[in-house]
Amino acid sequence: MPVVGLVPAASSSDTSSVTGASHYPLPSRAASAVPGAFSFVSNFEDGQLDGWTSISGAPPAVTSSPSYSGEPALSSVASSTIPQMDTAIKGFITGDSLISFQVAINAGSGTGFFGLGDLKKPVALVGVSKGEVMAGASLNALTSLGPVPKATSYPKGWVYIAANVNLTSAGWVMSVFVDNSKAVTGTLNVPAAGGYTDAIIMTTSGTVSYTDITVLSYAIPIVIPGYNNMEGYGQGSGLLVSLLPAYYNLTGQMTLDSWNTPQRAELSFQINAMNSTGTTQSTCAGFFQLGIDIDPKGTIQPWYVPGVDCESTWFSRAPTPTPPGSHLVLSIVDDWAAKKIRFTIVDTTIGQTFKASIPYHGSLFFSTYTQLEFQPCCNRYPIHDYQFAGSLYGLQITTKEGKTEGLGSGYMVPFILDTPPSWDFTYYQTAISGYQQIA
Repeated sequence: MPVVGLVPAASSSDTSSVTGASHYPLPSRAASAVPGAFSFVSNFEDGQLDGWTSISGAPPAVTSSPSYSGEPALSSVASSTIPQMDTAIKGFITGDSLISFQVAINAGSGTGFFGLGDLKKPVALVGVSKGEVMAGASLNALTSLGPVPKATSYPKGWVYIAANVNLTSAGWVMSVFVDNSKAVTGTLNVPAAGGYTDAIIMTTSGTVSYTDITVLSYAIPIVIPGYNNMEGYGQGSGLLVSLLPAYYNLTGQMTLDSWNTPQRAELSFQINAMNSTGTTQSTCAGFFQLGIDIDPKGTIQPWYVPGVDCESTWFSRAPTPTPPGSHLVLSIVDDWAAKKIRFTIVDTTIGQTFKASIPYHGSLFFSTYTQLEFQPCCNRYPIHDYQFAGSLYGLQITTKEGKTEGLGSGYMVPFILDTPPSWDFTYYQTAISGYQQIA
């Protein structure tokens, strides 16, 4: 997740370390365990249409230009008289009271929209027209939410838009978030949104490209005071899809194939374990992270987040040299007998172990996710100057009954889908069951 800054300070942990960057939890909600929840992800990296069907105008195509950080996108072309429209229904379950979606749009001089549809008719739309971000219940009920933001970490020409569509006491509303917004950009009435059946793409003029599409029944955009979760950045990560059985031990393995970064404490790779509070709320409480900063000149700097705030604590004041191909083993353990949480990273390649513990009196863990995280708040160099290749895999939990088990391939939904071509990584389990960035 993007962060608010670096704050060097004395640490209150039982190690002689200092405080590093702020790391914030991904969106999650208690409804993640509700039967019938669904998710739809479409980023066109396989060169296919991902289940999209044309219902008006010329069929769309997956093209490499304009690219999204080197990745292909869906290109949609409207004629002078007929809009180009596509729908997708893969995995959709109707009748939910909250539907969330995101999209990256490159409209150029054209006009294009993405959102929810009901049998080929839009019921909640966001889009771009003449340099303005637009949103509304239909093409005839659009509101301008302001100009497309500039100077973001997203590729030039692209704008990232996300929305929560939910049923309130006043009816169905859509809250829209735009890249770089520190709060809800706009809230609009979408009275027919409860009848959604599909996702819809509508290009009404020119040529418009779309990617990073996700539609699901868990809230994507959220507001955390002091934290800009809509600031553009690149990463691979995951939204929670279901609750895990109560567990006390999370382990994962990491391989660092190569890296070349110009700045310290800007790019990090990590695992996360959350207790009941951290799982069901977007909060820094009950949110425990363990990871490494990927630093310049072949160094890394291991750190952990103690679950009472979002500030990371470095195990050591100085970055640690480790060679390309390094293998690390990470673990977060709730030692309930000692009433502590123990954080451990073992760099098996150089034979060095990093350990820390904190007092803990909370519940067992119920969820986890993984991240490759860039911090756009503090970077002094373009995001493409940060090169990384590696993988995070073999995640396992040990339940309160003592059973050790892996995570299913469908446990996490990709969140931010595309990163610069200078990053090549697997962030979850294996290349088959996790999202793998391609160059």
